[in-house]
Amino acid sequence: MSISKEQLNAFWSGVKASLPTMLGYISIGAAFGTIAGSENFTLWQVFLLSAIFYAGSGQFIVISMLAANASISSIVMMVFLVNFRMFLQSLTVTQVFPRQSITSSLLMGSLVTDESFGILSVNIAAGKKRSVMWMHGLNIASWATWWLACVIFAVIGKNITDPAAFGLDFALTGMFAGLWLLTSISMFQNPKENKFKVLSIIIVSTALLYLLMYFFSAVVSVLLASVLGSFYAVLVNRSESE
Repeated sequence: MSISKEQLNAFWSGVKASLPTMLGYISIGAAFGTIAGSENFTLWQVFLLSAIFYAGSGQFIVISMLAANASISSIVMMVFLVNFRMFLQSLTVTQVFPRQSITSSLLMGSLVTDESFGILSVNIAAGKKRSVMWMHGLNIASWATWWLACVIFAVIGKNITDPAAFGLDFALTGMFAGLWLLTSISMFQNPKENKFKVLSIIIVSTALLYLLMYFFSAVVSVLLASVLGSFYAVLVNRSESE
């Protein structure tokens, strides 16, 4: 199947749109690779976790729980609960681009992340029409950057005995905080959004994070607050439309 010049331009436009995500993935991938390397994971294990599993929060959970000698069943359950939102995001993205092949849909759904989903949502809110190839460019560039950063820094991690001393264990939480901030700003700047509604979503999400931190780790608290905050946003939008 040949690719037209228009499709190629759309793909590279998606790659350019992923630049902020790529920069973030380099830092988070560096943190994961360093921690995994310090825990004596091999390069092949880091590569497979990053390229095939491809779940930042899930990967941090896997290495931390394996280091704590947790059972495989508990690891699987924790990863499923934390990453279940990706199933919903993948479904939503494929509904945004319904006219594509099954292979294209599987590729798009498999590589979508919180960040690429956020960028797509911001573009849709701004009224910008995006194509299938644009989304593939966004996803593939982010994916390649992630596993490259993880593998490269896993080599460095072999020589670091205490990654927490460098604040690397906070990297994933920091990434989600930055994404939350950028999303909040874009919602406030969108003239179509009700400012009181946006403010209530921000307050509820912040309050949830504060409460959850008493019971869970920073990473899990941020993820749960994101999911519950999104659920609250859906309820607010639904009640407003009725």
